[in-house]
Amino acid sequence: MNLQPLRIAAGWQVDYNQLYEVDPISGYEHYFEGSSLLMLRNNARLKLIDVQWRPERDLNGEFQVNVLNFVENFNSKTNKFDIKPNWEHPFLSFTTKSRLKLVEKLEELMQTLPVYKDPRITKKRGVVDELSETYRLEFNKNGISTELVEKILKNGSAKIQNQILDSKEITREIILDFSQNGITKKVRNKASQKLNNKPFKK
Repeated sequence: MNLQPLRIAAGWQVDYNQLYEVDPISGYEHYFEGSSLLMLRNNARLKLIDVQWRPERDLNGEFQVNVLNFVENFNSKTNKFDIKPNWEHPFLSFTTKSRLKLVEKLEELMQTLPVYKDPRITKKRGVVDELSETYRLEFNKNGISTELVEKILKNGSAKIQNQILDSKEITREIILDFSQNGITKKVRNKASQKLNNKPFKK
């Protein structure tokens, strides 16, 4: 039995493929088992497409497709990027009993899925800035506080300082601190420009 023909769009790679050109009929149950039938990945878009058949080997089942965002973590031992898909919160999910509709949908998704932006504070691709990332998580959980601003001004990267400056919770006093003590000239200039905006202008 041949593998299912599929037009793979630019940027996508096939990580796993056991999707055959066969429909769920008696005698072919073994083509519809295993944790995944097909897995497609796009590193530029940080997207993973996973195709399963559920329940396994059940001819009355259906194709289940999950589109997942993922983040990359650089593995210094292998000198490669490991991916961490967000299985708990799929970007998109759908089901179908039709193999041809599945193929049509997969080809459409490969053309149209948007890029996912890694929300973490990173030093470079796949390498998290651990300290600034703890500040980002604290800010997301508790909002802006005087103590957090002090820590970010003292030890935070330009990325986390820029994120704080873009926050809707920002006050004139905090912006003033950043205009004087920001980590880079660019951050300080951004804060100074913000002080001239109507909500913060004296």
